[in-house]
Amino acid sequence: MIPSIFRFTPSLFALALALAAAATLPDRAAAQGSDTVAVAQDTVYEVRLTDGSVLYGRIVESTDERVVIRTESGAMITLERAQIASMQRTRGRVIQGRVWHQDPNATRLFFGPTGRAVGAGRGYLGVYEVVLPFVTYGVTDQFSISAGTPVIPGAMGEIFYIAPKFTLVETDQMAVAAGVLAGSTGDETAGVLYGVGTFGDRDQAASLGVGFGFSNGDLDGQPVVMAGGELRVGRQTKLITENYFSPGQSEVIGSAGVRFFGERLSADFGIFTNFNAECEGLCFLPLVNFVYSF
Repeated sequence: MIPSIFRFTPSLFALALALAAAATLPDRAAAQGSDTVAVAQDTVYEVRLTDGSVLYGRIVESTDERVVIRTESGAMITLERAQIASMQRTRGRVIQGRVWHQDPNATRLFFGPTGRAVGAGRGYLGVYEVVLPFVTYGVTDQFSISAGTPVIPGAMGEIFYIAPKFTLVETDQMAVAAGVLAGSTGDETAGVLYGVGTFGDRDQAASLGVGFGFSNGDLDGQPVVMAGGELRVGRQTKLITENYFSPGQSEVIGSAGVRFFGERLSADFGIFTNFNAECEGLCFLPLVNFVYSF
């Protein structure tokens, strides 16, 4: 039996928690610092100065002594290397002079992961539904690991999960990953093995995942399927849907909502509901997630 902490309807919430734990962050950006000499002149760079200001533009010239930047307005700015704190390719694009940052949490939907990888040395801190904090760290460009414990009286420290994830392949238009969540209540160990694929770019994509629950070494032969999608509709706004069902069963857990995000922080607001089920008490589960990437 899967512990009651993982239950929502059948084993679907167990998969949702597993996928949440395994979710990761965007690809590693280009190297920072004064060792950047060779640059692509058609790429927009984010240049942070030692006085705290930030410039966005294309690198016209880069030597060991200085960097010349052409901003989107056409201004040419010459900087001494000593003035530059860091310089990296932007994780986004410039539209009409404004930087549209990439979604800092494009490696997950609400709970479930996309196939995208975190990248070595990157990670994030977050909290799902106020009571489920977690941390994720990219050990290599393909491999990441997540961990956490619920902030619930009687559960904090007593229930613990650890979730490794490995991205098998990733391109600009496709990413495929596999992972596992192993959770323990002290007396029992349970979790989910899963695979997930994401098809599309970081502004609009569909994700499809399949998971199998296990408990104390016994694997459940009934799969649970996750189908989700993401669509960017503004500079800092993305629509998200995430849905779960098990073949041969009538119950479907569906969700829809919106993500607001900046360069590092994102906030999700949405609703989960159980279709094809009689409402007894709470029919809808509000979604409130906050994540900070580093």
